[in-house]
Amino acid sequence: MEEAEQVLYRGKVKDEEGRFEEAFELYQQGLEKLLENLKQPMSESSRLKKREIISTYMARAEALKRKKNKATVPHVQEIRIQNDESGWTYSRLFEKPLHDSPSHIRIQDPYLHARHQLANLVSVCEVFASRPSVSHIRVITRQAPQGEQRGQQQKCMADLGNSLAGRNITFVTNYSETLHDREIRFKNENNVVWVAILGRGLDMFKKVNSWFSLGATDYSYRQCHEVTVTLTRG
Repeated sequence: MEEAEQVLYRGKVKDEEGRFEEAFELYQQGLEKLLENLKQPMSESSRLKKREIISTYMARAEALKRKKNKATVPHVQEIRIQNDESGWTYSRLFEKPLHDSPSHIRIQDPYLHARHQLANLVSVCEVFASRPSVSHIRVITRQAPQGEQRGQQQKCMADLGNSLAGRNITFVTNYSETLHDREIRFKNENNVVWVAILGRGLDMFKKVNSWFSLGATDYSYRQCHEVTVTLTRG
């Protein structure tokens, strides 16, 4: 096998492994070598064979190039939820980022102090933990004020971390007293990153009238606050 064909074959292997950027580079190198070889004296049958190889691999390289260019175009979706609107859950809201099989998720919300705020955190972590790709969850928030809320927050983080560890998910909590922005960042093993910018953080659902009414555990029955969520894929 000639050097050019060896390079193309290595590109094909990378392509089959899903390592498309490496495959594209090898296809380019191999095609350049083959085109250079066409300038050399050879039989018409050999020249025809090389042209067929060039045509096949050039078509695949062009397809990978289009795929690469499409992947680099940021995807932006704005979700506007009206006041008292129902039917929303964290699973529905983050459907697109979760579809890309994230392994690392970072939740940034300065207000995870009150009982219902911590319950929201547990609820969204339940959604994330149900995805087999997720291996790390990091929470960045402000420390609750001294007293009952501080103890409640610490217990929530400890208990949640222990339960996630039982599913082989690493859970880390960081505190920042200057934190303001509310967002969740999703990153998969291919470095595809989604960012969900949350106007109200996780606190988008209104309280239920009773813990024994619909919506106590299934958030789709709850009414929402008016909020805008922006999803960006880059």
